[in-house]
Amino acid sequence: MDKYKETLHDLTWPELLQHVSAVLARDQKTLESNVNYYKKLFNDSNADKDQLNRLFDKLQLDKLRYNYFSELFFRIEEHNYKFMIMQLESCIKQETDLQNRTPKDWVATVRFENGQIQMYFMALSYYQ
Repeated sequence: MDKYKETLHDLTWPELLQHVSAVLARDQKTLESNVNYYKKLFNDSNADKDQLNRLFDKLQLDKLRYNYFSELFFRIEEHNYKFMIMQLESCIKQETDLQNRTPKDWVATVRFENGQIQMYFMALSYYQ
């Protein structure tokens, strides 16, 4: 379990996406293995039908969950969204370094100017 001790809030956006990508890849392999196991049981004439039904229901839920998280991941991975989130993360870090305290409430404006994304950030209040 030492492998999973890190806290998610310590990860930068690219690191977080990299970890999510690794988890999704592992989940895909597990799902494929479970589907193959189900097919093997399905073709076995001595297989317990209740077990097959439970396994089928579990596979359907796992597949649905995998599809939802994969779709979210690939949408977030889109270049402009990724850039905006990284810029926002950078603004919060800069403000924290300047003020020696983290902004609690803030306003950010994202503009598309001259073919580039610009981020404007203003802290409204800080954590004590």
